[in-house]
Amino acid sequence: MEYLKDQNRYFIRIDKDEDLFKSLEAFAEKEKLKAGHLSGIGALKDTELGFYHLHSKTYDKKMFNDEAELLSLDGNLSILDGKPFFHIHTVLGGSDFNCYGGHLFSAKVAVTCEINFRPLEMDILRKPNSEIGLNLIQFCGI
Repeated sequence: MEYLKDQNRYFIRIDKDEDLFKSLEAFAEKEKLKAGHLSGIGALKDTELGFYHLHSKTYDKKMFNDEAELLSLDGNLSILDGKPFFHIHTVLGGSDFNCYGGHLFSAKVAVTCEINFRPLEMDILRKPNSEIGLNLIQFCGI
Protein backbone atom coordinates (compact mmCIF):
# COMPACT_ATOMS: atom_id res chain seq x y z
CA MET A 1 0.00 0.00 0.00
CA GLU A 2 1.09 3.52 -0.77
CA TYR A 3 -0.69 6.82 -0.34
CA LEU A 4 -0.34 10.52 -0.90
CA LYS A 5 -1.86 13.39 1.05
CA ASP A 6 -3.10 16.49 -0.78
CA GLN A 7 -4.22 19.19 1.66
CA ASN A 8 -6.97 17.40 3.61
CA ARG A 9 -7.47 14.39 1.26
CA TYR A 10 -5.66 11.13 0.69
CA PHE A 11 -5.24 9.00 -2.42
CA ILE A 12 -4.48 5.37 -1.53
CA ARG A 13 -3.27 2.48 -3.69
CA ILE A 14 -3.60 -0.98 -2.20
CA ASP A 15 -1.66 -3.63 -4.09
CA LYS A 16 -2.36 -7.12 -5.40
CA ASP A 17 -2.94 -9.77 -2.70
CA GLU A 18 -3.12 -7.25 0.16
CA ASP A 19 -5.98 -7.57 2.63
CA LEU A 20 -8.23 -4.57 2.05
CA PHE A 21 -9.35 -4.04 5.66
CA LYS A 22 -5.94 -4.65 7.25
CA SER A 23 -4.38 -2.13 4.85
CA LEU A 24 -7.06 0.50 5.55
CA GLU A 25 -6.83 -0.01 9.31
CA ALA A 26 -3.02 0.33 9.22
CA PHE A 27 -3.39 3.54 7.18
CA ALA A 28 -5.91 5.00 9.68
CA GLU A 29 -3.73 4.13 12.67
CA LYS A 30 -0.57 5.55 11.08
CA GLU A 31 -2.33 8.83 10.19
CA LYS A 32 -4.22 8.93 13.52
CA LEU A 33 -7.57 9.23 11.71
CA LYS A 34 -10.86 8.82 13.59
CA ALA A 35 -13.51 9.60 10.98
CA GLY A 36 -13.95 10.06 7.27
CA HIS A 37 -15.48 8.96 3.99
CA LEU A 38 -13.95 6.73 1.33
CA SER A 39 -14.74 5.68 -2.20
CA GLY A 40 -12.85 3.48 -4.59
CA ILE A 41 -12.47 1.29 -7.66
CA GLY A 42 -10.23 -1.59 -8.71
CA ALA A 43 -10.53 -5.36 -8.51
CA LEU A 44 -11.12 -7.73 -5.58
CA LYS A 45 -11.03 -11.47 -4.88
CA ASP A 46 -11.85 -13.74 -1.92
CA THR A 47 -14.65 -11.31 -1.14
CA GLU A 48 -17.26 -11.88 1.56
CA LEU A 49 -20.46 -9.87 1.18
CA GLY A 50 -23.48 -9.68 3.42
CA PHE A 51 -27.14 -8.71 3.41
CA TYR A 52 -28.64 -7.63 6.76
CA HIS A 53 -32.10 -8.81 7.85
CA LEU A 54 -33.53 -6.41 10.43
CA HIS A 55 -36.32 -8.77 11.53
CA SER A 56 -33.81 -11.43 12.63
CA LYS A 57 -30.85 -9.09 13.24
CA THR A 58 -28.64 -11.41 11.23
CA TYR A 59 -26.59 -11.30 8.05
CA ASP A 60 -26.75 -13.68 5.15
CA LYS A 61 -23.14 -13.96 3.99
CA LYS A 62 -21.70 -15.22 0.73
CA MET A 63 -18.12 -15.73 -0.47
CA PHE A 64 -17.03 -14.76 -3.98
CA ASN A 65 -13.57 -16.23 -4.57
CA ASP A 66 -13.13 -15.26 -8.23
CA GLU A 67 -11.61 -11.97 -9.30
CA ALA A 68 -14.21 -9.25 -9.83
CA GLU A 69 -14.15 -5.67 -11.00
CA LEU A 70 -14.65 -3.30 -8.07
CA LEU A 71 -17.25 -1.04 -9.66
CA SER A 72 -18.07 0.91 -6.53
CA LEU A 73 -16.70 1.00 -3.01
CA ASP A 74 -18.31 3.46 -0.63
CA GLY A 75 -17.98 3.71 3.12
CA ASN A 76 -16.89 5.50 6.22
CA LEU A 77 -14.39 5.38 9.04
CA SER A 78 -15.41 5.57 12.67
CA ILE A 79 -14.06 4.21 15.95
CA LEU A 80 -15.32 0.93 17.45
CA ASP A 81 -13.92 -0.31 20.74
CA GLY A 82 -11.08 2.21 20.52
CA LYS A 83 -9.89 1.08 17.06
CA PRO A 84 -10.47 2.27 13.48
CA PHE A 85 -13.55 0.64 11.97
CA PHE A 86 -14.36 0.82 8.26
CA HIS A 87 -18.02 0.30 7.29
CA ILE A 88 -18.00 -0.41 3.56
CA HIS A 89 -20.58 -1.37 0.94
CA THR A 90 -19.59 -2.43 -2.55
CA VAL A 91 -20.80 -3.39 -6.01
CA LEU A 92 -18.75 -5.96 -7.91
CA GLY A 93 -18.89 -7.02 -11.56
CA GLY A 94 -18.18 -10.58 -12.59
CA SER A 95 -16.70 -11.92 -15.81
CA ASP A 96 -20.28 -12.62 -16.96
CA PHE A 97 -20.94 -8.86 -16.71
CA ASN A 98 -23.50 -9.37 -13.93
CA CYS A 99 -23.28 -7.22 -10.80
CA TYR A 100 -23.66 -8.17 -7.17
CA GLY A 101 -23.07 -6.24 -3.99
CA GLY A 102 -23.69 -5.72 -0.33
CA HIS A 103 -21.99 -5.06 2.99
CA LEU A 104 -18.28 -5.82 2.61
CA PHE A 105 -16.94 -8.11 5.34
CA SER A 106 -13.57 -9.04 3.84
CA ALA A 107 -11.62 -8.97 0.59
CA LYS A 108 -8.19 -9.22 -0.95
CA VAL A 109 -7.05 -7.00 -3.76
CA ALA A 110 -6.98 -8.89 -7.06
CA VAL A 111 -5.16 -6.34 -9.24
CA THR A 112 -5.19 -2.93 -7.58
CA CYS A 113 -7.51 -0.85 -5.44
CA GLU A 114 -7.56 2.94 -5.74
CA ILE A 115 -9.25 4.77 -2.89
CA ASN A 116 -10.02 8.41 -2.21
CA PHE A 117 -10.25 9.15 1.51
CA ARG A 118 -11.59 12.38 2.98
CA PRO A 119 -10.98 12.70 6.72
CA LEU A 120 -13.39 14.45 9.04
CA GLU A 121 -12.15 16.59 11.90
CA MET A 122 -14.40 15.03 14.54
CA ASP A 123 -14.74 11.92 16.64
CA ILE A 124 -17.34 9.47 15.43
CA LEU A 125 -17.82 6.42 17.62
CA ARG A 126 -19.94 3.30 17.11
CA LYS A 127 -22.13 1.99 19.92
CA PRO A 128 -24.54 -0.94 20.08
CA ASN A 129 -28.18 -0.25 19.21
CA SER A 130 -30.38 -3.08 20.51
CA GLU A 131 -33.40 -2.15 18.38
CA ILE A 132 -31.39 -2.37 15.14
CA GLY A 133 -28.92 -5.03 16.29
CA LEU A 134 -25.84 -3.22 14.98
CA ASN A 135 -23.18 -0.80 16.21
CA LEU A 136 -24.45 2.55 14.94
CA ILE A 137 -22.49 5.78 14.66
CA GLN A 138 -22.75 8.25 17.51
CA PHE A 139 -21.82 11.87 17.03
CA CYS A 140 -19.67 12.96 19.97
CA GLY A 141 -20.46 16.35 21.43
CA ILE A 142 -23.93 16.58 19.89
